[in-house]
Formats: sequence, C-alpha cells, structure tokens
Amino acid sequence: MKTLQVYNGDLQLDTGGRLQFQTGSNKLVQDLSIWLETPFGTPFTAPAFGSTLTGLIGQNISSGMISNIQSEVSRVLGLYQAQQLASLRSAQNLSQLSNWNRSEIISSINTISVSQNPVQYSTINVTVNLTTLANTTVSINLLINSNGVQVTNG
Repeated sequence: MKTLQVYNGDLQLDTGGRLQFQTGSNKLVQDLSIWLETPFGTPFTAPAFGSTLTGLIGQNISSGMISNIQSEVSRVLGLYQAQQLASLRSAQNLSQLSNWNRSEIISSINTISVSQNPVQYSTINVTVNLTTLANTTVSINLLINSNGVQVTNG
C-alpha cells in the first residue's frame, strides 16, 4: 500500500508539483518514524498516538532509563504491528490485499538495542531490526538527544 511521502513534516512534491509516494520498506520506515517521533497525545484526533520518548529528553541517563526506552520502542512497534494486522484483515474482507506490499508488513521484531552514545553522553542510540513478510531485514536507528527524537533508515 502506498502512502504520501513526508519529509520534516511536509508532503513531498516532484519537480512537476505532483505528490510523491512511499511504498515497501521505505513506507514502513516512514510510518515507524512518524509513530516514534510524535510526542504521545499530541494529535487531537488520536490522543493515544505517539511515543513518550520525547518526554525522556533532559533526564539523567541510567540503566532504568535505558530499560524504559527499550520498553517504549517495543510498545510502539507492537501497536503498529497490531494496527497492520487489523488493516490487513479489513483489506482481506474487502478483497484489497493486492494493495499491500510484503516488504512493508512486519513479520517479526528481531532486536531492539539501546545504548548511551560513548562520545556524546547526553545522547541515546537505539537500533531496531525487523523482518518483513518479504523476508527482508529492515534496520532503523533512533537518536534521542536535546534535539528530540530522530529516526533514520539504518
């Protein structure tokens, strides 16, 4: 299933002014970026959407905080995966499974590793490895620091 391409909160247009779209693993990474970077409760139409990661910025980094970050990332990924499953069931009932791409559907969450940056002590690095239904591995990296939460394709 394709989705509109977003960069830095803005819809992306090509040189002709047409909307750009994301599909496959690029769509998956973009979706997870939005879910993880959005502060929990920000959208007024979906107050339970987002993550609490931005609320951890500026706190002392401890083993408890590292554990909280891992739990929060796991919670958000689990919610995303559950939402995908519900959407797939709906698509199956409407005979629209052909709109989905196997490389954008999470098959398993393999690892979530969290560590303090050895150079910048106020920065947390998170690496997530997923496997899609296309049997490809997708890695995303999160950087949590005073600038906020940034997610990149690993």
